[in-house]
Amino acid sequence: MTQTSEGMVVRYALSAPSDSFAFADKDIIRDQWRVTTPGLKLSDGVVTGDGPISGFELMITPDLAEVDRVYVGLSRTGNGFVLYGPGLKGEGISTTLRAEIDGASVAVPSSDAIDGYVFVGPKDYVADYGDALVIAPPQLASELDQSIRNEFAGSRAFYRSRLGIAPTLKPVLVVSVDSPGPSAFRGDVTDTGVISLRFKGEGWRSAQEEVSPFVWHEAFHLWNGHGVHNRDGDTAPWLHEGSAEYAAITGPVSSGGMSEDQARARMSTKMNGCRRTYQNAGGRRPALRSGSAVYDCGTVVQWIADLELRHAGKGDFFSLWGRMLETARSQADGFGTAEFLAALSDTSAVHLVLDPQVEGRWDKIRDRLADLGVTVVNAPTDQEFMAAALFHVAKANCLTGSYGFYNEPGALKLDGENCGPLSGGPIIDSVEGFNPQAVGQAMFDAVKARCAAGQSVRYRTRDGRTLEAACPTEPAVPQAWRIVEAPSFGR
Repeated sequence: MTQTSEGMVVRYALSAPSDSFAFADKDIIRDQWRVTTPGLKLSDGVVTGDGPISGFELMITPDLAEVDRVYVGLSRTGNGFVLYGPGLKGEGISTTLRAEIDGASVAVPSSDAIDGYVFVGPKDYVADYGDALVIAPPQLASELDQSIRNEFAGSRAFYRSRLGIAPTLKPVLVVSVDSPGPSAFRGDVTDTGVISLRFKGEGWRSAQEEVSPFVWHEAFHLWNGHGVHNRDGDTAPWLHEGSAEYAAITGPVSSGGMSEDQARARMSTKMNGCRRTYQNAGGRRPALRSGSAVYDCGTVVQWIADLELRHAGKGDFFSLWGRMLETARSQADGFGTAEFLAALSDTSAVHLVLDPQVEGRWDKIRDRLADLGVTVVNAPTDQEFMAAALFHVAKANCLTGSYGFYNEPGALKLDGENCGPLSGGPIIDSVEGFNPQAVGQAMFDAVKARCAAGQSVRYRTRDGRTLEAACPTEPAVPQAWRIVEAPSFGR
C-alpha cells in the first residue's frame, strides 16, 4: 500500500491466477473503492475481469459517512490516513499487507497491519509514552489534545490496576477531527490494539463533558474486546459494550473526573433508555444487537451486577471482569455471556433484565434496586419527552425490525430501515416546528395534539425535506426514572 494525497493505493499480487477475487468481510462499505487496473471491476465485494486475475490495484479514498457498528474502511487524520486492514483480506486465502513509505512517514503498527487499523502518515504525529503510542495531527485543538492524552493515560493506569492484568498489545491511540459525521464523534478498537477516535470538526466543543467517558469507554475495549476472544461479540454485543460503558462511568468517578451526581444522571439516562426499548418490544426482551439499546441495557446489567457483588461482599465489577478476562486469555474459546452470568447468583436481578418474559419486569427491578440502596423517582426531562414522542411515532410507522435514534450533539439521527417515511437514517432538525434536542416537552405536546386529531407528524430533515409520519393514537406522558440515591460509583 502507498499513501497519496487523496487516499491509499493498494496493490494485490496473487500467488496464482484466479477467475475472481472476493473480499472476506462483506460488511465493509466499499463505495469509495475503485479498481484502477484496466479490464477489471469491483462489484458487491468481488473483483472480476474477462480473464484470469494475477494482480490488481485499488484506489481507496475516505468513507463519506460513519455507520453504526461498521468499521470505517479509510479515514483521514490530518495529512495521514487510518486504513482498516481486515477489509482488504481475501476470502479463503492468506493475505498480508505491507506499507511502502518514505523517510518522513511511518506505518503503525509496523507488523500484522492486515489484522486491524493501521495508521500511515507523518512520523512527527507519533508520540511514544513507553506503554502506549498517541498519534494526533498538529491542528488538533490544544484543549482537546491534552484532555485526550490525560484521559488515555489515566484510564490505562486505572484499568491495569483494578483488573490486575495489562493489555496484550502496546496500545495505539489515533485521534482525528476529520470524521465525515453525521455523529459528532465515533470510536472503535481493532485486534492490533489500535483505537481510532474520530471527531467531526469542532462538534466536540458542544459536548466537551463527553470526551472523558468516550476515551475511557474505548480504552476498556483494549481489555474486554481485543487480545482475548469474545465468542458472543456479534450475538450479544451488550456484554462488551455495556461493560465498557459502565467502566467509563465508574472509572472517571474513581479518578475525580466525574462527580457522583453526574454518574447518577448518566445511569438514569441508561436505565430509561433500556426501559423504553422493552416498552417498544411489548415488554419482551428485545434482541439487544443494535442501536442504543446495546449500550443502555448493557450498562444497566453491569451496574446491577456491580451493586449485587458489592452488597454481598463478593468483589465488584472490576474483580469480576479481571478474573473472567484472565481466565479467558488461557482458553481457546475465550469468554462470553455464560461466564459472566455464572459469576452471578441464580436470583440476580440481572435476569430480570435479560430473561425473555418477566411479569412486571421494571417494578421488580425497581424493588431490587431499593434493596441495594438505590432510590428512584419519576421526573421526565425534555430529553425523555423527546424520546417518548419519537418512539411513539416510530412504533406506528416501523413495521418490522428495530428502530430508535442517535442523539448526537447537533445531529438527531433516526434509526430504522422498515419505517416508511422515517427510513434511511435521516438527520432531523425539527418536529412540528420544534427543535427536539432543545425543547423536547414542547415538541411532545405538539406531537400529542397532532396525534389526538388523527393528523400526521411532520419532521424537517437536515437536507431540507419534510417527512410526514402517521400517528393514529396519542403518546402517553413518559415515565422517566431519576436516581436520587445510590451507593457510590467510585472505587
